[in-house]
Amino acid sequence: MKLSLNGRTRQLPGRTYVSYALRKWVAIAFALFFTFDTQCVLAQSDEGVVPKAYQSSAEIVIEGAILKTIESTSVSSQVAGRISELTVKEGARVKAHQEIGRVNDAAVKIQMEKAKVSIAIAEKKQKNDIDTRLASKNREVAENEYRRAVDSNIQVSDVYPLNEIDRLKLIFSRTELEFERTVYQQSMAVLDKTLAEMEYKASQELAQRHRIQSPCDGVVVAMEKRMGEWVEPGTIVLKIVQIDKLRIEGFVQAADATPDLVGSTAEVIFDNTNQQTTAKLVFISPDVNPLNSQVRVFLEVDNQNGLLRPGLRPKTIIRRSP
Repeated sequence: MKLSLNGRTRQLPGRTYVSYALRKWVAIAFALFFTFDTQCVLAQSDEGVVPKAYQSSAEIVIEGAILKTIESTSVSSQVAGRISELTVKEGARVKAHQEIGRVNDAAVKIQMEKAKVSIAIAEKKQKNDIDTRLASKNREVAENEYRRAVDSNIQVSDVYPLNEIDRLKLIFSRTELEFERTVYQQSMAVLDKTLAEMEYKASQELAQRHRIQSPCDGVVVAMEKRMGEWVEPGTIVLKIVQIDKLRIEGFVQAADATPDLVGSTAEVIFDNTNQQTTAKLVFISPDVNPLNSQVRVFLEVDNQNGLLRPGLRPKTIIRRSP
């Protein structure tokens, strides 16, 4: 068989020619099919039909789902001192604001008692009006003596010498100042009481800082310090994790992660323990992984009974309503 190529004629064996012709017709058929399929997809798009590759699935499987804790807290000391009390150990369940330990606060207790005594003294001084009443009486007597001397000289001249009038006037002025001083001291007693009360509150706050409290409900998972050890402010004493509510982290295809998916209920199945529960999708990451077109999602699952454990890998499925 002869084949003309670029103006030249080549002699081809019969079998080679058949193979060449077959490949040529297959290439033409593939090109025609691709063109037809592309036109169909474009026609469907023009009619408002979303291509299948971009349609969200009715059943969404959370890939790489793993159970994690939402909140893990390190409880540290707020003051320097020796740990005098620890009432919990690993595995203990604690409540929010529960006292779980104490740093030695003997000196703080003495300060509190001293502040209480200062408050009592200030209250006594505030209620004591003896000096005020005495000053008032002295002022009254001095005023009467001065007025009588002045009136006597008006009626009969020179009954009281001028220097005596001046002396009585000075005594009267002194008693007036003495009365004002006692009133001032009475007002200062009120401020002394306020200051003592503030010192007492400050000692109470310091005593509160010597207490080691749990910031949340959870389970003690690690004891970093033991009773009798010395701690500085910021030293971690123990660690607590919250287990009454856990988080499932996983990934879904970006095409499935529509905004209306937030709030959806997912079916959670644990194959190892044969447990089944539900979770609520609460977060969809706005970032898409360019390698696999997936986004990260968070689901929250209730664990009030404490049967679920962080680290498990459940099968998580979200079923959309038709």
